[in-house]
Amino acid sequence: MRARVVGLVVMGLGGLAVVAAVTMDTWVPLSAVGLRLDEAFGTESVGEQVRYLDPGTVAPVTGDEVAVSVRVRGDEDTGAADDDTAVWEYVSETDDRNGTLIATSTTVVCLDRRSAEAVDCVGESVDGEPTDVRGLTLRFPADTEQRDYDLWDTTVGEAFPARYVGAERLDGLQVYRFEQEVPEQVIRSVPVPGALVGSAEDELEAEVSHSSTRTVLVDPLSGVVVSEEEAPVTALRSPDGTPGAVLLAGTFGWSAASVDDALARAEDIRDDRGELRTTARWTAAGTAAALVALGALLAARRSPAQPDDAQDEPARVPVPAA
Repeated sequence: MRARVVGLVVMGLGGLAVVAAVTMDTWVPLSAVGLRLDEAFGTESVGEQVRYLDPGTVAPVTGDEVAVSVRVRGDEDTGAADDDTAVWEYVSETDDRNGTLIATSTTVVCLDRRSAEAVDCVGESVDGEPTDVRGLTLRFPADTEQRDYDLWDTTVGEAFPARYVGAERLDGLQVYRFEQEVPEQVIRSVPVPGALVGSAEDELEAEVSHSSTRTVLVDPLSGVVVSEEEAPVTALRSPDGTPGAVLLAGTFGWSAASVDDALARAEDIRDDRGELRTTARWTAAGTAAALVALGALLAARRSPAQPDDAQDEPARVPVPAA
């Protein structure tokens, strides 16, 4: 009888272990995953309704066959890279269909491996010039929140708010949409032929103005940007404010291949973050199976039968002494 009771108790514990395995996602936290020191990936944005100034002929061009490629490389060997900080370099190049380089930029940024925000370091720069990079750049933090974040704009050299506008689905994955607007502003002055800003002068110092809108889709669990679209307008204008030639304008959205690659990277990080849950789930499932099996064995056992002579022997009744 006692073995049966113990067996039922053990089976009950096995049932609790089954419940623990099934509900694992609700109470076991995800593993923390920081930015990789040796990160390496690339994206390509395809242009639509693009206008630009051909750097060779110095003539305005209109066409859709313009692409922006970004190559990202983590420099794990630099002294600034450690357990808390990742150093990433990203090179952006804008080319037309003939391979003519329209624009290029190289940024080196030091990132907090947990928050993904830019942090101070000796090597941070834009096109070789020391630059105080701020805000988010290439990644959002894991467990991205439904709030606004500051997002770095390399052309202006400042961080502007990327406003959270809602959640949506991309290939079945829930993603967060952020939208950023960079207001028009003068970013530098350059000497140009006067004709580019409607002047009769052979050459004059023209202002370069820039504005843009950007939409970013982020996998909130991994923080990976899985799609992006940007509409920049960079143009010349004379010192008196007369509009001049457009240096680059259009709408640039990630190619399907870039989106697929980003989704795969996000999935890899999601899998890494779920390792603790997976390990705990299998441990709980194995424990449950062992407890249920042991409990069943104990419950099925019978108490050993007593000998027949012991069962037939009459009880001895003590006789009081005279």
